[in-house]
Amino acid sequence: MEEKISVKLFSNVGMGELFMSRLCHFQDHILNGLFGIKNTKEIQEAILRVVFDGLDPAFRSLRELQKEWSDEKIPEKKKRQHIENIYSYLTIAFKDRFQEVAKLMGYNIDFLFQNDKTFEVGCKQFLKSYPKIDSQFIETIKNDRASWFNLMLNIRNNLIDHAAGKDQSLLKQLEQNMTLEAVEIIFDNCWRAIEDFLAIFAVDKTDQKYGHAILELSEYRQDENYQHRFGWFIVEKK
Repeated sequence: MEEKISVKLFSNVGMGELFMSRLCHFQDHILNGLFGIKNTKEIQEAILRVVFDGLDPAFRSLRELQKEWSDEKIPEKKKRQHIENIYSYLTIAFKDRFQEVAKLMGYNIDFLFQNDKTFEVGCKQFLKSYPKIDSQFIETIKNDRASWFNLMLNIRNNLIDHAAGKDQSLLKQLEQNMTLEAVEIIFDNCWRAIEDFLAIFAVDKTDQKYGHAILELSEYRQDENYQHRFGWFIVEKK
């Protein structure tokens, strides 16, 4: 008896989108070059969950919002729903799914999601736990947390999910970021931060004895929107 196979579209977001191209290239080509990691496949699958459980649906909502934003015939409620979806899916991508990736790679980033005091302690502990990681990375994390990361979490946690009973001045402040321009910036910041984390972790895991290194491509340095950012390079000892 022949089995009938039903073919359904999994996603209509392809490698032509920069976030998809860059993260999937890293997931495949860069991670496969790391020697000594026993759970590479598990890490790769976790990265795909970041993409398809979070970034992909966030991007699809963003794409629809971009089409509808200036159309006065589209109900504001529908536009609002797209914005809420984007913030919610980005939070899933970074806070939930990417934290799983970090753990699989051997890194604890839970401090990112804690209060300011715990965050500061966590930053110091992170550098002690992973001494090969440049301290400048912590400064980047602090800047991201101050400029967009906390905003993303606050909107999801205080405006979208649990607005009842919250301080009205806070809600009014958060409400100013329920716009197309704001979510375009947050989406771009979010996936690029994930890419930065992946690169930092992979470089930290690279064993110098094999004579190769992860470096930025010259094409990327000339154009930050180049489809790939990193590659493996042979390091010649002088």
